[in-house]
Amino acid sequence: MLKEKLLEILRQEEKCSFSDLVEILEIDNKNHEELKILNEALLELVEQGLIYETRKGDLMPIENSHLLRGTLQGTSRDFLYFIPFEEEEEDIFIGSRFTNGGIHKDIVLVEKLRELRDHRSPEGRVIRVVERNPVVTGILHKSKNYGFLILDDKRYGFDLFIGKEDLNHANDRDHVIAEIIGVPRDQKKNPSGKITEIIGHKDERGVDLRAIAYSYGLRDVFPKEALQQANELEDFVSEEEIKGRKDLRDLLTVTIDGETAKDFDDAISIEKDGQDYKLWVHIADVAHYVQKGSPMDEEARKRGNSVYMLDQVIPMLPVELSNGICSLNPHKDRLTLTVEMKINPNGKVVDYAFYESVIQSDHRLIYKNVSDYLEEISDPYENIEGAEELKKLLDLSQELQKILQEKRKARGALEFNFAETTIVFDDKGKPVDIYPEERRISNRIIEEFMLVTNETVGEHFGYLEIPFLYRIHEAPDDEKVESFRKIMVNFGYSMKGSKTHSKDFQKILEEIEEKPEEALLSQLLLRSMKKAKYYELPEIHFGLATDFYSHFTAPIRRYSDLTIHRIIKDFLNEKSIYNNLKDFYKELEDIAEQTSETERVSELAEREAMDMKMAEYMEDHIGEIYDGIISSVTSFGIFISLPNTVEGLAKYDRMQDDYYIYDEKSLRAYGERSGREFKVGQEVKVRVINASKAKREIDFEILRD
Repeated sequence: MLKEKLLEILRQEEKCSFSDLVEILEIDNKNHEELKILNEALLELVEQGLIYETRKGDLMPIENSHLLRGTLQGTSRDFLYFIPFEEEEEDIFIGSRFTNGGIHKDIVLVEKLRELRDHRSPEGRVIRVVERNPVVTGILHKSKNYGFLILDDKRYGFDLFIGKEDLNHANDRDHVIAEIIGVPRDQKKNPSGKITEIIGHKDERGVDLRAIAYSYGLRDVFPKEALQQANELEDFVSEEEIKGRKDLRDLLTVTIDGETAKDFDDAISIEKDGQDYKLWVHIADVAHYVQKGSPMDEEARKRGNSVYMLDQVIPMLPVELSNGICSLNPHKDRLTLTVEMKINPNGKVVDYAFYESVIQSDHRLIYKNVSDYLEEISDPYENIEGAEELKKLLDLSQELQKILQEKRKARGALEFNFAETTIVFDDKGKPVDIYPEERRISNRIIEEFMLVTNETVGEHFGYLEIPFLYRIHEAPDDEKVESFRKIMVNFGYSMKGSKTHSKDFQKILEEIEEKPEEALLSQLLLRSMKKAKYYELPEIHFGLATDFYSHFTAPIRRYSDLTIHRIIKDFLNEKSIYNNLKDFYKELEDIAEQTSETERVSELAEREAMDMKMAEYMEDHIGEIYDGIISSVTSFGIFISLPNTVEGLAKYDRMQDDYYIYDEKSLRAYGERSGREFKVGQEVKVRVINASKAKREIDFEILRD
């Protein structure tokens, strides 16, 4: 509390001396204990890089000083880039002489030395390393008395020396977790470390993916207290638990999931009510089993969400729960929270209700089979019991999905038609095929039903103006929109108006539908937008063109949804959801920040896993020629996407036919002598000249026609 108070004072006063602070805080100069506490708090703030002490001894917040706070990003060479926390600041080049012991991922304070010139980054030097993330992963190369750890993340730019006493029984070629314990000022010497955990031998299936997860602080092992709590739960619903709930066990109910899914946390029921549709969306009542503040809850809050790394899952909750009593398995009583909606033929929700319920799923359906039936490819349900009622449910679901989709499009919601990248593995975990998998009608049905449910829940509590957790999506920055406008011109498209509305983006998506450039422009459009996040107050969701949106439908795998379930259950049971309004909003603010951050980290890990396996796949295809399309032109090279969704880089310094110049204004590159031009969206033929699983890199050579 004292540190927060000091920061508040310094931000108000801009700068203060120690004696000024003593006077403002009304500390007695003879009270040595209080003076000591004040001094220690100030030293901590200095060490954390939150305040700065001038040569005259004045103290000021970092934002008021000439220093910048941010993160170092390595390049695998002897220089780094500084990425400021302030979005409006530019990245800064840090030469090898000015790193001051800073390494990749360090949080540091940096001083600018030279401003931007000749289209290069400003230059600077590290003043202080504020915080170091010492945990790294890599493969051990062991000799008799020491070892070197070849780090997975090549941006560190060094191998880690491991002394004999720090090997911790690891063997040669083990994939391990290590802690950096020393970074010498002399860059000619290797930093040192000690091994803290052995993940497994490098050739063991799944070890490479677990190493990525561990490098992001994601762990697949639960604390014993959380596991014990999960194991103590019975795998059946008692009569006592059903009391007071709405009994929907006679209502035809189905789950629709992927073929390999084991946790089914949502189910649907649907009927026709005159011209209207009655849709029930049942979500597993996870909050009934995971009590707030319990070991399982504390671990779930820390994790924030489940992480899906290709064929591996790091669950938010123990599988004993997510695959057991909280999984809506067929023909088993399960406790749920149900949202019952009456939807008219125009897609408007004209009535709704939330309640605690008990259901029994009648069918465990698979996306592929449902799509095959609805797309009239085959009839997987021809000979099953209750086929007529099931088919009627699926037909009604398809009708309502189309209505809801049209309503969303009419208000300007964006509909991205991305194909999912599917990677096929052999029994050793090696990728043997990569291809894009289209979203089919069954996927769209579940997506649309979850969207209308989340919006109904968010809108209800938004109008009530009680503490809640929302999913918000701010409008994109004008600068990024302008960059996208320039790219569209290359394809003959334009976006009118100076202000950006979701309908403007939607119009582009409609124009490019089923065109060769659809996938590329959709991806570039998505990159121009801000990232959605959680927030404790209702704000616009730009992509969905709605003022109120929440995440309610996945409490097994998202802590935000579990939080919302607790608020709704307390609301339904007329319990006070907070003792102190200010404290409760602060708690929701903390949860929103935590879950937004864990989601960001999870996406980084999932993306790196995908990049690694794509590069590993392409290692077996070096020398092969592919047709591709240019997805991005940068100052250092040209990115090309292949039809199988693999993306690689053609670097200028490897292009022997000419010296290529990058034109930032037109987002193109051209040959100095030949005038040969490359721009986004251009079709090219490429040869794979290198691929590295370790570096997560794929190198292309652009061939002449």
